[in-house]
This record gives sequence, C-alpha cells and structure tokens, in this order.
Amino acid sequence: MKIKIWLLIIICLMGFGYWSFPAGAMGSPAPKKESAPVVSEGKFLIDNFESGSLKFPREWWTFDIQKAAVVSNSGFKGGEEKVAAEVGSYSLQLQGPAKNWYVGGCGTYLAKEGQDLSKYNTFQLDIFGNGPGSGTLKIELYDDDNGNWQIEQDPAKNYVPIYDDKFVYDIKVDWNGWKRVSIPIADFVDDNPGVGDDIWNPQQTSGSGGLLQLQFICLGATDKATVNLNLDNICLSTGER
Repeated sequence: MKIKIWLLIIICLMGFGYWSFPAGAMGSPAPKKESAPVVSEGKFLIDNFESGSLKFPREWWTFDIQKAAVVSNSGFKGGEEKVAAEVGSYSLQLQGPAKNWYVGGCGTYLAKEGQDLSKYNTFQLDIFGNGPGSGTLKIELYDDDNGNWQIEQDPAKNYVPIYDDKFVYDIKVDWNGWKRVSIPIADFVDDNPGVGDDIWNPQQTSGSGGLLQLQFICLGATDKATVNLNLDNICLSTGER
C-alpha cells in the first residue's frame, strides 16, 4: 500500500515539473541545433554552418583535402565589420598542403523537387583570409543537361562531367579577416565546352534537375603552399548585398 502511495506522489511531482531530465538523458537523442533561417528576401541559403556539422541540415562530401571541418568562429576576427558581425558562431575551414598546386575540396548536392533557382543571378559567400598566400578557391556549379538528376563523371579524365555543364570561377584569397564576395553568375566560365548544352540552366524543366551540385576546389598559392581559409554564409542571391 505504501509503495502505491509513493508512486502516486512521484507521478504528481513529475507532472507539475518539479523533476525533469536534461536533453539527451534516458537514451533520447540530444536536440539538433537548427540552421539559422534566411531573414532577408532575395537569397537562397546554401549553408551557414550554424548546425556545427557537415551532415546537417545539408550534407557535404570532402575529398583529398587534409582538413574540411566546421569550426568555431571565436578565433576569426577582423576584416569587413559588417561581415564579421554576420558570420555567426561557426564556419567551414578548408586547410591543407598543396601537391602540384592541388589541395582538394568539398561539395554538396543542391537539387530538390519543385525548386526553381533561376531568379538568382549572383553567387555570394563570406571568406576569412589569412593574408597573401591563403590560397585560391575554385567554385564549381553543375547543371543537369540529360535530365536524370545526377552528374556522370569520367574517372579516367580527372572526373570531368560526361553529359552536364560545369561552370567555374576562381577567387584568389589574399586578404586578412572576413570579406563578402559576390560573383555574378554571368561571370562564371563554362569549363567543359561541347559537353551538355553550354547554357546556364538552373531551372527544372523537361525533366531536368536544374542546378544540381556545388563544389569548392582549393589550390595553393604555389605548387607546395598550404591553403588556409574559412567559408560562411554561402548563398545564391538576386544581387542585393
């Protein structure tokens, strides 16, 4: 009888909130930190890394580079004041030695059913540089020209796309601190003419997935230099800064 009374008291106390368990206790998963929403109009956020992870909410793959990791921004100061105030708590650090200029990089898949990215005419991102010699960042955008929502590549030819367009733009990072870089899509260069239709097709028409994939390739300032830079607030925009 006493046991039943004590159980009743315990249930009542828990119901009134006197006892609680911390998140992640009792075998439940810890809550995930959601990525900050885009608050300004005219922008499609690709990633701001505020989840603290390369797996959520967007999954990134990495290749060859020594370090591609989400890190705290607490030690990265200076540069453009407005940008430094907007980078948040985390960014993506890309770091590693070059071998014949090449360092490696990372990428992510962008396509989603019903997603029309044709209204965006600018690629924008915030970059933290460590002065001259930080490295060169090559941005690669792939669009779907054979309507199967994937990029087929030839491993025998340095993984060049076989059927789809690849548009590229190089940024030489030679500054200290944070800087916002905005690149008109029209300034990207068709890197594989004669493959695909050689036209920028970010929209989903006739079965196409539109803009499928984004990759960053890091190159050293010299053939054996070390790349060291951070990326944040990666987005497509309508050109508004």
